[in-house]
Amino acid sequence: MSSVRHLAVGLLAASSLMAPRCARAHEGHEPLPTKGVLVDAERGTLALSPTAHRALMIETVDVTGHTLDTRTTAYARLIPARNRHAFAATGIGGRVAVIHVRAGDVVAAGQRLATLESLSLETIQLELLTARAEHELAARSFERIKALAEAQAAAIRDRSEARSRLEQTQGAVDVAAAKLRSIDLPEDVVATLLADADRPLTSTVEILSPIAGTIMHVDITVGDVVPANEHLFEVVDLTEVWAEISILERDVNAVAVGQQVELTLPAWPNERLTSTIHTTGMMLDPQTKLGTAWTAVVNPADRPARFLPGMTGQAQIVSGTSVELAAVPAEALVTNGIEKFVLLEEAATERGYEYRKQNVVVDGMDAGMVTLRDGSVFPGDRVVTKGSHELGGFFVSGVLRLSPEAEANMGLRTEPAALHAVDEVLEFDGMVDVPPGARTVAAAQVEGRITRMLGRIGQQVAEGEVLAEVSSLAALDIQLQLIQAAAQRRLADESLTRLKELDASQSVPRKRVWEAQTAALSLAERVEALSRTLRGVGFSAAEVDRVATRGEVLPTLVIRAPAAGTVVRLDAVVGQVIQPNDAVAEIHDSRHAWVRGHLTENEVGRLHSHDPADVARVRFVALPGQVFTGVVARRGNVIDARDRTLPVWVEINVPPSRVLQHNMLARVSLPIGTAAPALAVPVAAVVRQGVQPYLFIRDVDGSFRRRPVVLGRGDDRLVTVTAGLAAGEIVAVAGVADLQTASASIR
Repeated sequence: MSSVRHLAVGLLAASSLMAPRCARAHEGHEPLPTKGVLVDAERGTLALSPTAHRALMIETVDVTGHTLDTRTTAYARLIPARNRHAFAATGIGGRVAVIHVRAGDVVAAGQRLATLESLSLETIQLELLTARAEHELAARSFERIKALAEAQAAAIRDRSEARSRLEQTQGAVDVAAAKLRSIDLPEDVVATLLADADRPLTSTVEILSPIAGTIMHVDITVGDVVPANEHLFEVVDLTEVWAEISILERDVNAVAVGQQVELTLPAWPNERLTSTIHTTGMMLDPQTKLGTAWTAVVNPADRPARFLPGMTGQAQIVSGTSVELAAVPAEALVTNGIEKFVLLEEAATERGYEYRKQNVVVDGMDAGMVTLRDGSVFPGDRVVTKGSHELGGFFVSGVLRLSPEAEANMGLRTEPAALHAVDEVLEFDGMVDVPPGARTVAAAQVEGRITRMLGRIGQQVAEGEVLAEVSSLAALDIQLQLIQAAAQRRLADESLTRLKELDASQSVPRKRVWEAQTAALSLAERVEALSRTLRGVGFSAAEVDRVATRGEVLPTLVIRAPAAGTVVRLDAVVGQVIQPNDAVAEIHDSRHAWVRGHLTENEVGRLHSHDPADVARVRFVALPGQVFTGVVARRGNVIDARDRTLPVWVEINVPPSRVLQHNMLARVSLPIGTAAPALAVPVAAVVRQGVQPYLFIRDVDGSFRRRPVVLGRGDDRLVTVTAGLAAGEIVAVAGVADLQTASASIR
């Protein structure tokens, strides 16, 4: 009877596939067979006669091994590499006399780009010559007075004053020479000015390229009068450019340094560029809410650059571990709404063909190949490709009963219905806001020109770590003032010491001692004030001490990290002129992140019933499926007039393994009361058709039934069920959307 039943099922199924004898199943096929098909639905096997096999035009292929990568797709734009991008400027104003290059020219580091006629240059040279003359005079005076003092023919005070004058004039010479070097005046010209006072002054200064590369922009014409802070040329080394990759917020945490990237550019559509992520951003763009990562693209050295800044394209980031899995062509996979399966060839002889239905777990699809995860199909097996869907129609289920493979495909999870306490919650949207005390910027406090960039995005820095070096005429002037004030202070201290010794013998008026004390104190305060200024603009205490005690001139100042943290933004490149308080870098300490939420005006009253001890639950777009906890740290006291909301800050407990980036979107659920326990299920367990809610309940035989229910109160996690469900019944709580689709497919 069983064989008869199977044959009957087979003939019935075969007839359901056939049109009338004169019709064809589809273009190119012979009329479908009326016999020669035997199906055993319980065992999942199907036998075909040679005639039926030919009529259905069945084709099979071998299962292969396939390496599957988890990939993230993102938009990419080529930009100049930060360490190969620079501006050319002079640091002084003047009139453009000659332009030596054009946009597109390739230049070497130090090559002349333009010639500038500058009155400021002549002024600095005169400053050097004047300082040199005064220093020579001071040196001769000191030697003469020193000799007289040794012969006891001159007072000790005179020798001290001569030495102080010598120190001050030496400082003036060193500072003036450092100024000329800082505006790129050649060293041989500076040396000649120091050695030969009769040499004619140089009226022109050359604008030099700070790096080797290609001229991208020429922003001047001959005759232009340019200020000291203007960028005249932009130079980019195209040997290597960077791809700046904009990443959707949901994918930010899937991208990491070292991951492989495949770039495709419309300019070169048939070429796939392979690189690796070398830097990831640490904050989201406040307007687009996109994260950022960077990878390098190398231009061939033996031909003109092909990959240019400004080009756009698509990036495929390999964001997971590569695994070797069994793979079949996409047409071999059959889906009947409940199961995903393939038909394995069990036998192929002249007498007939036999196939077995094998449920599979799909891991992914790549280049038209479906990768399988469950281990029931192996490389070397043969699967049906052409004709698979026709044969798959023989295996139709009338009951929503799932195989383990189907449950794995759906991500199905169940749990018994039970009593739960459902919160009354206040829900509002928010955004990660690194607290002001943990968000700092590094900036110069005087005008200058960037000579070296040391920081990089993503770098962990300590407080005081150097991020950039700056050449600044203003800083040189402050150093000269300190050198002179320190020399005068030393002279005043020596004079005061001598007067105190004379005062002890009552051979000097007390008034002179008081006047000397006042002068020494005033100079000490001036030295300290100038020292604080130099420390404030970036010099260390040891460097300031070298300037004050040894008269050493430091040609560049540094920009330091004001606090420990991670560099999240850099806003300068080599050669760029910066103004006082221009931000060069931004640094965040994200260990203690806040979410800034916006509570609507009509919900503000409900916030007053909130117990500060209650724990808020926070979910992030960038971290789906994860729930963080936090507490309300503070709230605003004024309703914003623009959007009628009240700001609320929730401090998040961030695990050490996670970093919450500034501007990430969040959803906050704040409990403000709890009801008595009631029968409840997770919110994800509920599906709706129209306004009617349903649950999927597993029966004792393992099948699922969709059951209408009546819902009551709910929060962000649970919803109560007031009718249609009994405690202990097994409810599907994950994969429910796929169950809904499978339920609709049952015939």
